[in-house]
Amino acid sequence: MRIPATGCHRPLQRRRRFGVCGALFLLLAPSAPAFEVDVRYTGEFLANMGGGIGRGVRYLDNLDLEFTHDLGPGSLYVHGLYNNGTGFSADLVGDLQVVSNIEAVRAWRIYEAWYEFGAEAWSLKTGLYDLNSEFDVNTVGSLFIHSSHGIGADVGQTGRNGPGIFPVSALAIRGAVTVGPGTARMALLDGVPGHPTDPASNRISLDGDDGILAVVEYDRPVAATHRVWAGYWRYSSASAYLADPPRRSRDEGWYLGIESTVTVAGHDVGWFLRYGEAREALNVFGGYAGAGIVIDAPFPGRPEDQLGLAVASAAAGSPYRRVLETGGTATRSRETAWELTYRAAVGERLSVQPDLQYVVNPAALATPGHALVVGLRFELTY
Repeated sequence: MRIPATGCHRPLQRRRRFGVCGALFLLLAPSAPAFEVDVRYTGEFLANMGGGIGRGVRYLDNLDLEFTHDLGPGSLYVHGLYNNGTGFSADLVGDLQVVSNIEAVRAWRIYEAWYEFGAEAWSLKTGLYDLNSEFDVNTVGSLFIHSSHGIGADVGQTGRNGPGIFPVSALAIRGAVTVGPGTARMALLDGVPGHPTDPASNRISLDGDDGILAVVEYDRPVAATHRVWAGYWRYSSASAYLADPPRRSRDEGWYLGIESTVTVAGHDVGWFLRYGEAREALNVFGGYAGAGIVIDAPFPGRPEDQLGLAVASAAAGSPYRRVLETGGTATRSRETAWELTYRAAVGERLSVQPDLQYVVNPAALATPGHALVVGLRFELTY
């Protein structure tokens, strides 16, 4: 099993369906002065230099087309998405957390399409929705390209077709309300978004057996430079036990994160810690821990650059290990990915990001060996 990646779509269907975006643009643009269009293209070269499944180089890309229209009482948002379908973790590394947050099957699709309305203290949103656009958002960690710094591996691994994150969003309804200094959110999502046997599809099919995924979170600032968030999630439909498939139970879990920015020697330094758990009887990983540090403007004359170091470590559950070892496959207790990255601004619309990752025990297996990944990402915005 592979955990769905997430990241630049915060975080694709057929071209025929993608045309809805163009039709919407033509319909609204003439009388819509509050209409905004954002375009972002992300490409990256990744090379596995050793370990993992095998050596090799791959090119991955991602195109985001975002349309926002202010309708007075609310706003309409449509997000078109394209990925070239190149596999890297799947083909060369063999890790489950996924090295790149833009790795996905080849497809054009309407990724998000929702309407939001509300007042100053509350809002309601409904439509096709990316859970990670508002839940378990790690602002400091958004610099990194490893998937688990977008949404924790404990949440990202769940569901028959993911929990409604990149690259398959879910039909959902989300409410948010101001509570004290923070914001409380609750979302109800389709328990099986898209089509489990067709990863290029994000069809909407509200089968009664799919159930729903319910997520609640409280997100609040602490002083001027700190932020904490905590969440709980639960599926209404039961899933099979890994080590005893006839048995079934509902999956659930929780997560907690903290991030902060401090000034050190004249530099803004951000850091984050995040921990979460899922039911190991039903999932590969029973727990996940992530941490990182990001330095803004690390060098003189480069005010927009960022330098970061992070680690993403997922603990393999004992049922997962027991199933593999019964079949003669040696396992390890964790899959851990270290990442060192530097994002350099080149003008207003282009950034270049060299990246180095070291993946220890891909898939929590004794073999293949640790993987050394070298990458170069660039991003163009309009």
